Amino acid sequence: MSIYLWGVITSILIYLLVGFYAGRKVKNVEDYYVSGRNASTFLITGTMFASMLSINGFMGDTAYAYSGYITSIVLINTICASGYVIGPLLFGRFIRRAKVNTMPSYFFKRFNSLRIKRFAGIVTVISLSAYFLSVIKGTSILMQSLTGFNETSALLISWGCIMIFTLYSGSKGVILTDTIMCIFFLSVTIVAGSYVFNSTGGIANLVTNLVNNPLAPDGMLSYKGIDNNSLFYAVTMGIIWMITVSVSPWQAGRNLMAKNEHVIFRSGVLTALITVLFLFYLYLIAISIIQINPNMQKPEEVIIWAAYKAMPEIVGMLLLTGIMAAGLSSASTFLSVVSFSISSDILDIKFKNEKKQLNFTRIVLFIFSIIILIIAHYNILSIRVLAWFASTIIAASWGYVAFASVWSKKLTERGAYYAMISGFLTFIIARFLKEYFDIPLENFLHPFFIATFVSILSGILGSQNQMKTKEEIKFQIFLHILPKKESNILDYKKDKIFAWIIIISGIIISILLINYWAFAYEDAINLKLSMKS
Repeated sequence: MSIYLWGVITSILIYLLVGFYAGRKVKNVEDYYVSGRNASTFLITGTMFASMLSINGFMGDTAYAYSGYITSIVLINTICASGYVIGPLLFGRFIRRAKVNTMPSYFFKRFNSLRIKRFAGIVTVISLSAYFLSVIKGTSILMQSLTGFNETSALLISWGCIMIFTLYSGSKGVILTDTIMCIFFLSVTIVAGSYVFNSTGGIANLVTNLVNNPLAPDGMLSYKGIDNNSLFYAVTMGIIWMITVSVSPWQAGRNLMAKNEHVIFRSGVLTALITVLFLFYLYLIAISIIQINPNMQKPEEVIIWAAYKAMPEIVGMLLLTGIMAAGLSSASTFLSVVSFSISSDILDIKFKNEKKQLNFTRIVLFIFSIIILIIAHYNILSIRVLAWFASTIIAASWGYVAFASVWSKKLTERGAYYAMISGFLTFIIARFLKEYFDIPLENFLHPFFIATFVSILSGILGSQNQMKTKEEIKFQIFLHILPKKESNILDYKKDKIFAWIIIISGIIISILLINYWAFAYEDAINLKLSMKS
């Protein structure tokens, strides 16, 4: 057997053992759904970043950077990262106070509305099913290249790994394996990057080398990128993803597992920093490959090519299994969230005891995973269609409702329901018009912003001439009451340390980028022009 096959087998066995270990600690529904609400800062950070990065970060985002859009993708991630701070402060800590197991259940409690709960559950299932399907297909393709297995075998192995440890251990297993996988692919990528930089002229000379490389995309390191529209695109997509990570169930929903509200804030700070720093490092690896392999026909394979060609075999094997781990971790997150929403929010069956509810949830999870396996095997849905639903439809549907549910004194149940439905339908219609009729819905006319505007307008109009019920008012007041357990002064002092960490980090990162990117790029351009003249 090849070293790559051994790497896949070993990593899978480790993740399964961890999943079984976590599963033995599942005693009730709360353990299975939200990991007993006792997760530490370390675990919340690990699961949020692992589920966010996924295999798409290693392949899709790096392809975008390699193709000449590194300034755009860096700006997108920087703006997106702020959602990990804004989200906990304005939304995440409040849904934890609600003591719910799923995000749709929060909306049910807040608006005392079963129809909102079910519709939010449907949106969750549609969006994250597409995410799950795209990730499992990507993971199986990578496993196929690593092991030499055929497509069907690789897909079955990927599905089996994800399904087994998610089925048995639920959120307890997912959050633990996510964190282990996160540590693994972070560490391996950092080590692998050093080999890439050494083989491509060194990271200190990267800017100068790319400016003088005739095969590198012209202007890729300038602030506006290789075309005039990329800057506006980066700003709009950054805002979209900032809202997405603030309110989506696979990101903000992780706050339901936190030990306390201080964990929510601290993990948000750490996730924001990792998002900016690690992804920037990953993109530098991608554009470094331009020096030794420009104009790749499949730029999404740039990191995979580097693993095979630009580093020792053992390091390359670890890097590729790390990428596979990123895919497995994301897929397990999506599978668990979708299954929980189906069983708890959409079907909403009343059980005599928690054991029966737990068993039913596992049955739903298994059946749903089988359906996804069939769809993936027969390629029933195209990647293009998946991208529509898997992008930002949740944030477009309930982004406004999420924040307004905490802070608005006027939003009523009817307004919230209309806002969700109109946002959802408008996003789908706008995407359809953009994709099939080439209507230029770009930048601030992006389908997300159109859907958000319609959602807000529908929420305002729908709330007119309707009074909030006593239950709604009482629950909203309850959300703003700080629990006594959260008022420890020592905890707030630790929170201030994290606040200073992100402020100082922002200053240091800005200085480094200005000095080693902006000034270095300007010097390289001036030198190139002077040599020509």
